[in-house]
Amino acid sequence: MMNDIYGANKMTIIEHLEELRRRIIISLIFFAAAAVFSFVFVDKISDILRLPASGIIENFIFVTPTEVFAAYLRISILSGFVISLPFVLYQLGAFLGPAISSDKRNSVFMWLVISFLLSIIGIMFSYFLALPFALKFLVNFAGGVAVPMISIGRYFSFAGALLLVGAGVFQIPVIMGLLSSVGILNSHFFRKNRKYAIVVISIISAIITPTQDVFNMLIFALPMWALYEVGILISWIIEKRRAGR
Repeated sequence: MMNDIYGANKMTIIEHLEELRRRIIISLIFFAAAAVFSFVFVDKISDILRLPASGIIENFIFVTPTEVFAAYLRISILSGFVISLPFVLYQLGAFLGPAISSDKRNSVFMWLVISFLLSIIGIMFSYFLALPFALKFLVNFAGGVAVPMISIGRYFSFAGALLLVGAGVFQIPVIMGLLSSVGILNSHFFRKNRKYAIVVISIISAIITPTQDVFNMLIFALPMWALYEVGILISWIIEKRRAGR
């Protein structure tokens, strides 16, 4: 398997497209298998996804005969995505490998591993912190005005979206590191434009946060600011390593 990653033979454009097609098909097959596997255990997965709502939402409802089944399908797809992510990233690295010089291949796979780990950390962050706080605020906000009757499908859609948002925002250091690695931007640029980055981060946090209060917005904004600083450090380290060669 490793030979097809590190093969030195030059490929034509058609061969590259065929290789890309093969990698995509393999990834989709693995993703589909992971989703089917998840559906077998969807009851246990749904129990885990409902835990952040414990003590906040007493009972879920469903308003259409197919809602629970459709919600379970979405859970299976989300779970299949998480399970298959390492394999998909490996296929991406395997496709890019032949086009990258041998001294940079380890770096590419390191970035892919870091991206996966940060995705998992972001999902955990949303699950343990962002989701419970958002639910508590939104449900209590309607206190005395209306009785919360949350449908199971809407809840799983809300929770799934927040988990994916967490995985996405935790890619900030990876994006900054890659931009520095290829020479597009550098740590000086990131430091010089820190104040603008904070404004952009605040706007993004306000958009992706499902509530309108400042406290819940800061749940995403503060980690994003911290990740931006980590990205500056990573960018600086990359530049120092490059200069030392």
